Amino acid sequence: MKKVIISNPTDFEGEIDIIEQLLSDKTLIFHLRKPEKSKDELTEFLQKISPKFYRQIVVHSHHDLLKKYNLKGVHFTEKMREQLPNDDLISMAKTLRKRGLTVSFSLHSLEAIEQLPCKADYVFLSPIFQSISKPDYPSAFSIEILKQFFKNRISNVPVLALGGVNNENIEIVQTIGFQGYALMGSVWKIGQISN
Repeated sequence: MKKVIISNPTDFEGEIDIIEQLLSDKTLIFHLRKPEKSKDELTEFLQKISPKFYRQIVVHSHHDLLKKYNLKGVHFTEKMREQLPNDDLISMAKTLRKRGLTVSFSLHSLEAIEQLPCKADYVFLSPIFQSISKPDYPSAFSIEILKQFFKNRISNVPVLALGGVNNENIEIVQTIGFQGYALMGSVWKIGQISN
């Protein structure tokens, strides 16, 4: 299963050391999501991380940092997707993937998976369980509906579970049919890192 860890949205003491420790697992993909940071601030943050880990890092904003750093790829949030015309999104995704970079998306409905206008390396579907980082963000899907979707779906894009995923429910994520999972709150809020 594909494993992603999404950064804490705000900085904290010792964060870089923890990120580098996580990235020592070469199978891990790290999503750098710092929504309040300017391009200069995100650049400064990125420069604190050893360049040997850059090929495991996907950025959620300031996608032009790919030109300067040897990063893994870019992630498009739902808001970004809504702001871009489909033709532009398709062209950008195709160009990035031709360069060997990954393209991923945040999605919040099963229909959005089937209607994705371009190829993606994987997508996040959320919230699967009660969110850990956002207490007022309950699960949006029943397990039975998700199982039925994976059994009958048309799209073959890998779908990763996001929202409330932790060590206790990773096995459920797999039995539902997800191809991986993304952790955020379970890492940064309660300090739980999945093996």
